[in-house]
Amino acid sequence: MTKAETKTLTIPIIDATSENIKPYGYLLGDDVSKPGLGIPFYQERVIEGENIDFTYRGTATFRTAKIMPGYPQIIWLERHMYMTQMFIALGQSPFIMVLGTPNHEQNKDLPDLTQVKAFRFPAGHGLLLHLGTWHDFPIAGDTPVVILTANSDEVVAALSAMKAPGEMNQGDVYKISLPKRLGCEIQLDAS
Repeated sequence: MTKAETKTLTIPIIDATSENIKPYGYLLGDDVSKPGLGIPFYQERVIEGENIDFTYRGTATFRTAKIMPGYPQIIWLERHMYMTQMFIALGQSPFIMVLGTPNHEQNKDLPDLTQVKAFRFPAGHGLLLHLGTWHDFPIAGDTPVVILTANSDEVVAALSAMKAPGEMNQGDVYKISLPKRLGCEIQLDAS
């Protein structure tokens, strides 16, 4: 499909809340996730949360990435079937994620574009994806943002091994080209 034949799907950016993010993952923020862990040492001054449901295959890896400002065309979406990837904004800037609901249980190999949304996450907040959630890498928007990412070593190795951008299905990364597979790209409505 040529660039002239590619359609542009424009979607608004909406603020992420615990409720609207549920189909895609869990909002992590300024409240303790699952409070009540019974560690006895600091009970008068610490509310302990249960473990966050970060799952992965192989070795867990944590890294940071600095994302430059802008609203790029979204031409790639990917999903992971063995990892609940996590993104957390460090510092004072929000970040944006383009997300599509998991549909692997319906044996779907492509995202349902009617379920793709763009969410803005406040500074200091994060997202723990459900298994199979379609997503692109975080977007900075108007100001640079540093993201802490929780991955698996197989995902980082698979992505790093690519010599050029392209579709892939290896190392728990299933990445598709929206123009090639669905004849479209996604533009964010930043107004």
